[in-house]
Amino acid sequence: ECQVFVACLPYSDYSFCMAVRSQCIDDFIHALATCLKRLGGAPKILVPDNLKSATIKASKYEPTVNQVLDDFANHYNMAVVPARVRKPRDKALVENQVKLIYNRVYARIRNRQFFSLAGLNKAIEEHTSYHNQTRMQNRDYCREEHFLSDEKHTLQPLPVEPFEIRYYKEYKLAQNNHIYLGEDKHYYSAPYQYIGKKLKVIYTRTMVRIFYNYNLIAVHQRNVV
Repeated sequence: ECQVFVACLPYSDYSFCMAVRSQCIDDFIHALATCLKRLGGAPKILVPDNLKSATIKASKYEPTVNQVLDDFANHYNMAVVPARVRKPRDKALVENQVKLIYNRVYARIRNRQFFSLAGLNKAIEEHTSYHNQTRMQNRDYCREEHFLSDEKHTLQPLPVEPFEIRYYKEYKLAQNNHIYLGEDKHYYSAPYQYIGKKLKVIYTRTMVRIFYNYNLIAVHQRNVV
């Protein structure tokens, strides 16, 4: 089982869709960053649903955005205006896109079996692309043509460095010169000279960095089981 993230632009109705493991903040931010990368730019305003990954305090008038999403928005120079609780009109365009995605993406792959998120997302990307290239009702153009000609140039350029959430932990290096990161159920090594020493571990979605007295002593690609 997985969750599906859907987004669309307000003028061209150009849509983006991808599957993630959950609705946790890490997966939500990853989906948002992937969406902006696919679009090739960032809008000035982001209107997320009022889910826990986006807000820490739901409010009818002024929801409180969580710190990570706030940092993400600052990184991409965007304002965040969450949709109000039980106000689907605040995000009517994407609500309609969800219905279209059900018909044009989910329905076409419902009889296929996938063994990884990468495989599933490849199929989702293919059918979402087909959806964006399908002529719109009562229009002589498709969403992709409308996006490329009239909307893409209005997006802000993306920053050079992509945004990644950082997590901080401290571990004592074990006798086998490894630390055990519980979230990944995986061991990461460090030089044997630091056995018994307290190490600071800073990890993101993709990388694990190990420090001793503010000096970087080991770097690993993150291995999530």
